[in-house]
Amino acid sequence: MRLEIHNAKVDTKPENDLLLITGDGRSLNKDLDRFLQFKSPHDVMSIGRSINVYPGRVRHWANVDGPECIWWAEHLPPKNDGKLPVRHTLGDVRGYDVDWDIIDEIKFAPDEEIKWHGTSSLFAVHVGLALGYGKIVLAGCPMDMKGHWFFPDDVGPRWNGESFIAWMEFAKTPEAKKVQSLSGYTKQILSESRNLIEKVEIGR
Repeated sequence: MRLEIHNAKVDTKPENDLLLITGDGRSLNKDLDRFLQFKSPHDVMSIGRSINVYPGRVRHWANVDGPECIWWAEHLPPKNDGKLPVRHTLGDVRGYDVDWDIIDEIKFAPDEEIKWHGTSSLFAVHVGLALGYGKIVLAGCPMDMKGHWFFPDDVGPRWNGESFIAWMEFAKTPEAKKVQSLSGYTKQILSESRNLIEKVEIGR
């Protein structure tokens, strides 16, 4: 599966080669502390409420469920040098700056109407790759059931099998070598796939 821009109202050209994607998993703060220790120049793409946690400029904001989050998109904090971040979603939706089309769509059933599987973090990864980032790091995107950073007693969400399959299919692609996750099942899926590919290549 790939994405391509259908319409963009603003400039989307990367300013750095490295993109940090922040999500709302409970591991967000721990992952951010680890990432920021390296002090590597980077752009930021936030998902959901994680925009409120990152301590600096946020260039992009992504939400795969655009129509359900219009109010949210229109009322984000102006953390992009005093402006709203560049807002990304699937399709043409009010309140967003860039709408994306799916190329090579994955369907789990011939008559399936659902266009996207794999979490908003996978959507953000595909957006980052399509924009031309050379390396992507995920913080707070564990795809586990340990809840969100903003609710101390929260559990879930309950990810379906299709979401895990979509991540595993992505992990097999050459582009996945550009992506690293700092926690959870996304870290495990990407790391195990990378190790397997390296073993196969060494054995040739």
